[in-house]
Amino acid sequence: MEPEYATTNDWYKANRPKLKIYRGQWIAYTNKGVISHDRDFRKMMDAIPPDTPKLSYVIERIFENEFIEPAKFYPVRMRSLKVHDWQPKYELILKFKNEEKVKILVDSGADFSLITRQLGERLGYTKGEGENLGSGEGIGGSIEYLLRQMEIEIEGHRFTAPVAWIQSDFCEEVLLGREVVFDLFDIEFKQADETIIFKWRGGQA
Repeated sequence: MEPEYATTNDWYKANRPKLKIYRGQWIAYTNKGVISHDRDFRKMMDAIPPDTPKLSYVIERIFENEFIEPAKFYPVRMRSLKVHDWQPKYELILKFKNEEKVKILVDSGADFSLITRQLGERLGYTKGEGENLGSGEGIGGSIEYLLRQMEIEIEGHRFTAPVAWIQSDFCEEVLLGREVVFDLFDIEFKQADETIIFKWRGGQA
């Protein structure tokens, strides 16, 4: 039986290497360990035990490019070009009609925060009749989205920021972008310590 940690983040820090087996999947975990996982977001959410208290667990997508193994060429073993496999993710709360605790990639290169179609539906977003889709460029090409306002909580501070709600199932990225967020916080990335520090500047953009 796994030891119980004080917080979900404590469990994550102590057990992150074990998450390699979930590459390409959504997972949900508590301070005791993983309680649900699946490549399909809805199936993962449906498998969370019904008696699990709300916000006692964190949901996260383990990207396909996490925990990449070194390339092997006989008889030479070459290291992957990716020396440090840490992903700058941070635990926060997303809220609209519903709320979810999510570990999300902090991306200084993204203009807006981004959530998947299924996560948006889980939070309570709906598409209005005749509403026009926006179009943006992602790593895999053009993606269509609807711009929404979302309440975000980071380190006890709640604020509203725009989020691009992706309308295609093929895109499963979840990102925290610069708009509003980077105005409200000073953000320090410490890769060697695998840590991100959010320092509140105050106010609402």
